[in-house]
Amino acid sequence: METENKIKILILDSLTDTRLQCQNVLKSYGFRIVGSVGDVDAALEILALQAPHVVLFDVMLEQSDGLSFLRRAAQIEVPHKVHYISLTALSTVSVIRNLVACGTDYCMVKPVDYDILKERILQLFTEEHTAIDAGGEPASAVPDRGDLEKQVTSIILEVGIPAHVKGYQYVRRAILMAIEEPDVINGVTKIIYPTIAKEFKTTSSRVERAIRHAIEVAWDRGNVETLTSLFGYSVSGARGKPTNSEFIAMIADRLRLENRAVGNDSFPRR
Repeated sequence: METENKIKILILDSLTDTRLQCQNVLKSYGFRIVGSVGDVDAALEILALQAPHVVLFDVMLEQSDGLSFLRRAAQIEVPHKVHYISLTALSTVSVIRNLVACGTDYCMVKPVDYDILKERILQLFTEEHTAIDAGGEPASAVPDRGDLEKQVTSIILEVGIPAHVKGYQYVRRAILMAIEEPDVINGVTKIIYPTIAKEFKTTSSRVERAIRHAIEVAWDRGNVETLTSLFGYSVSGARGKPTNSEFIAMIADRLRLENRAVGNDSFPRR
């Protein structure tokens, strides 16, 4: 509860019942709710006055929408990084892509699993403050790292792994590791799984199973065009789905090459 008490949360949702439920559940977890409103102007005022650490918002709002809110929120000066999590029934690729491009950290589909939402909030807060305690800037405040995280988030949502799936966070972390340290892909079981397990206080076998489940979800429900462009020529037809290491490596390589093509040399090269 000590960490939760430090985290200030603003809720923006036009539906009163949904807003109240979210507020009550998060309060029961120990989070500090600094505002729970259904109006964008009211939310922006609270953002400026209360400087929340996390803003939870719906994409469909009365007389506005989540994207407009994000653009206006970006103009407000806040003394620390604000993380944005969308809670919405709209989960199309185009909507997700636009949300991520406008600064959304996570896109979660309603009805929300509040235990997973709690994990996401704590993870964002922990990553940022771990960097501060180490004497650096918040990871999300470093332009190259922040841009990379957005790219990874966008592509894994696009292939069809929703944020509420347990393996989503593990896949995201594994891809980031493989981009920043390419050699770790040769030690998935000895390096990637144990590292993620330690960070999330779980076991390597659970990390492996959760990543496997996330890939299966993508293959069953994901964007066929995106999956084909990423894996169509590298995965055996007999097996159909890529292994965990293939999945991680292909996405990491794709993003590394794309960044190199636009002149971003901040990522390691093989």
